[in-house]
Amino acid sequence: MANISFKYNWGKFYWDAWLNDINLQSCDLAAQGLWINLIAMMHKSEQIGYLVINGRPMTIFDMAKRVGIRKDRAECLLQKLIDNDVCSMNKEGVVFCRRIVREEKRRLFSSKKKSDNQIGDREVSFDYRYKSQGEQDVISKFSSCNNTKENRHTIDITRDIGTEDAQYKSNREIKYDVMGKRLPKSWFPDREAYTYACQLDLCPEEILEDFRDYWHAKVGREAVKMDWEAAWRRWCRVANQRRLKNR
Repeated sequence: MANISFKYNWGKFYWDAWLNDINLQSCDLAAQGLWINLIAMMHKSEQIGYLVINGRPMTIFDMAKRVGIRKDRAECLLQKLIDNDVCSMNKEGVVFCRRIVREEKRRLFSSKKKSDNQIGDREVSFDYRYKSQGEQDVISKFSSCNNTKENRHTIDITRDIGTEDAQYKSNREIKYDVMGKRLPKSWFPDREAYTYACQLDLCPEEILEDFRDYWHAKVGREAVKMDWEAAWRRWCRVANQRRLKNR
């Protein structure tokens, strides 16, 4: 393990969580000192969050040798940590930190979702290029803002792109991310979102450009959304309220 480099050069450390952890503060300073050293070893471990060395559980002797104390002293301090529920031990006798294990699972999940979303974005982008002519046939019916409200609402959207409902639903599932993401450059409202704008007597093409430009230029946490169709519907409601107020 001495020849293994750190998998991560840094890690999150919650100061309040450390100071306000009743179980940890119930241990003496020696036990707390051992625990902070064990946390560092867990980040360096072959299995993040677990005290594993060369594919086997790290023994009391290994821990004592690394922190520079006697084996019986290390055993006593570790038992205090376990008794106070500061750390846990699985069936194989491996000591692990619950928080580090949770964060590692969350990181792996986020990485997998990000990879899936990148694949999904490429598929959606190709799908729009492939079906651009079909979309233009539908959009052209709404391009004139002088059309009456009746004309907008009597156009059968389902007839034009209803056969691709399953594909649109699949795309929405691909783009949905519990961690949220920025608005894709090729984003276009799906059938339901497009119809929603028409029901508010809005011209989707007029507000779509402003919607894209605003969120592409936006920075910070607010620029990340879990559901861009929901953000579009809210944008439409605000635009409709503004239009009614300016009458």
